[in-house]
Amino acid sequence: MAKRCGVLLCALLGLALFGSGIPQARPGRLELIKRLAVPANAGWVDTEIDVVQGEEIYFKASGEISLQKRNPSANCGPAGLDLMTTQQPIPNCNLGALIGKVAQLISVRKDEDTGDEVRDEIAEYFFIGSENGLTVPVKGRLFLGINEDVVKDNDGEFTVLVYRRPG
Repeated sequence: MAKRCGVLLCALLGLALFGSGIPQARPGRLELIKRLAVPANAGWVDTEIDVVQGEEIYFKASGEISLQKRNPSANCGPAGLDLMTTQQPIPNCNLGALIGKVAQLISVRKDEDTGDEVRDEIAEYFFIGSENGLTVPVKGRLFLGINEDVVKDNDGEFTVLVYRRPG
């Protein structure tokens, strides 16, 4: 029950953030625009897809990842594990779930302590799971990732099909 509630809560969060939630049309009526891999240890994956407010996007995902290499109890599909922490991009969604964000880049700078590149951005996050759609809330770049902040010990990948309603 808790896993189902977590996914349902994520779906409701998506509906609250993005209005209509899953588009009425199924992928057969939408145009496939990208097939890509989302490695579990990659952080955010740039889809190289720019989206505009009001556009309908649909996702279908498959595959399995491990949130901790060589730990079979840490394996999950795109819906994630029945665990939630406050230290993940979407705290009320399952750990390890496939998620997305639409980001508007403000600036790029170097962290003075680590030397790492830091992207300052405004972002809207949303749950994808195995299959989901949304009406894009803001103009920006589409990124996909795993609902977890510590990704270096992850393994595996999700394969994601991204569809768009033809204009």
